[in-house]
Amino acid sequence: MMKGALQNIFIILVMATITIPGVLTLLDVKLVENCEKRELHTLPKASFSEKYIADFEDYFDDNFGLRNLLVNWGSTMKVNLFKSSLHPQNVKFGKFNWLFYNKLDSEIFNSYSKQNLLSPSELDSTITNWENCKTALEKKEIKYIMAVWPNKATIYPEFLPSTMKMQIKYGISKTDQIKNFLQITNSKIPFIDVRSSLLEKKKENQLYHKHDTHWNELGAYYAYRDFFKQTKGVLGIEPYNLDSFLYSEKAESKGDLLNMIGICDNSSFIDIHPKLQYKQENLNLTSFDGKFKNSLVYVNENCKNNLRVLVFRDSFTDALIPYFRLHFRETHFVWFDFQEHIVESIKPDVVITSFVERNL
Repeated sequence: MMKGALQNIFIILVMATITIPGVLTLLDVKLVENCEKRELHTLPKASFSEKYIADFEDYFDDNFGLRNLLVNWGSTMKVNLFKSSLHPQNVKFGKFNWLFYNKLDSEIFNSYSKQNLLSPSELDSTITNWENCKTALEKKEIKYIMAVWPNKATIYPEFLPSTMKMQIKYGISKTDQIKNFLQITNSKIPFIDVRSSLLEKKKENQLYHKHDTHWNELGAYYAYRDFFKQTKGVLGIEPYNLDSFLYSEKAESKGDLLNMIGICDNSSFIDIHPKLQYKQENLNLTSFDGKFKNSLVYVNENCKNNLRVLVFRDSFTDALIPYFRLHFRETHFVWFDFQEHIVESIKPDVVITSFVERNL
């Protein structure tokens, strides 16, 4: 009797395992939302082709019933028990639970591994283009500044996993290569490199998020301060001291790298996030969306200068916005690389390119 009951239970479980995912797929029911930071494949248009079969297989793999729940369970167990990423081709576990972006087919891999060095001709061509750009802007009385922000691995190489350290090919980076070339050729391009400042300040405080690709607000502050010190001769602006900001800390469990490995429950990944808020109470700042896609404009009525500044940026500049907007009458943050037609439209006094190393 007991044996028969166990067989029936086993059969029911097998049938449920087979049918429930299919039923949930047909009804488009998702018990858990997708936590992976990527676009899932969509249902392809039906056709009699091999490509349709392959596309449908990709769609089904991404959307079958219970998939998100199983991915989350599997990822949580693998991460918490073995400190191993479910997607090591995208994210790696480093020392002391630090996570690092490691997407093999993207700029970050070639950047941290220092395999993206320019050939002599490429280097000469790149600098020549920048020089021509600077000259063209100066004819319109526009100042030009380039800023490069360090990869997380650049500031915290000691926390990299051994599998990532093994990939590093050369002793110098692309940033080093460009900076050295600018010095050798006596280029007048203001090329702002804040690595030394951050490497010194990290001895006192954590400057990057453990579970995110970006720096935290304190790391961004020290980069902002060093930027304005290095551009004093060009902009003539003094950065605010740290005591001009209210400082607080908040324990949070979040980060884009956690999303990339499909973790929905981040409660076991706590990191202390510093928060800085400018103390001045009568700050008269307004903001609105710019005319270009993903662009923001800030107007500071209390600013002592009348500078209109255009910042071409990526996501690393997000944490710099609260500081930069304090120093200019009008600041445009545009999510593009340098675009001449945007310069012509905004007619700034200063153009700043602001990108992380991997996007250099």
